[in-house]
Amino acid sequence: MNGRPAVLLACAVIGVASIFIACSRSREAVPESSTLPAETGARIDEAVAAYDVVRGALAEDRGDVKTSATELADAARLASVSAPATVRRPLEELSSAARRLAGLESSDLSDARKAFGDVSQALIAVLSAEPSLQQGRHVYECPMAKGYKKWVQVSEGVSNPYMGSDMLQCGTEADF
Repeated sequence: MNGRPAVLLACAVIGVASIFIACSRSREAVPESSTLPAETGARIDEAVAAYDVVRGALAEDRGDVKTSATELADAARLASVSAPATVRRPLEELSSAARRLAGLESSDLSDARKAFGDVSQALIAVLSAEPSLQQGRHVYECPMAKGYKKWVQVSEGVSNPYMGSDMLQCGTEADF
């Protein structure tokens, strides 16, 4: 025998191993698929959009957040109806926190920013409960903020809602 079958077998084993490794790596690069019903995902997207309007207003030192906070609360409540149990409770907490923000009597930025911290904490809990929701969203953290220090942005680059124009660029990207 000339050893040719052994060489062919070795090549075949190496080829199969290479394909297996390539397939394993490509699965790691693919984002997790969502387990959410489409309606729930759409409502959460609405909630995040309203949240980002509130965040932007606070970053610009504007306290006119009542309407967007109410939209956020409503979208989170509607999303919780069809959400799986792992996301339902954080969505209910998000809705409650957004209602408290919308219900503030004063337009005091300090009060609004403190209430926004509670909203941010609840939103990050929602995004953490369903990793597919994290795609295209960024979490930032400001060490100078009082209370809860993190917030979510749909755009890259720091735009700090807790410090506003005083320290708009204060913060670093953080984990969910």
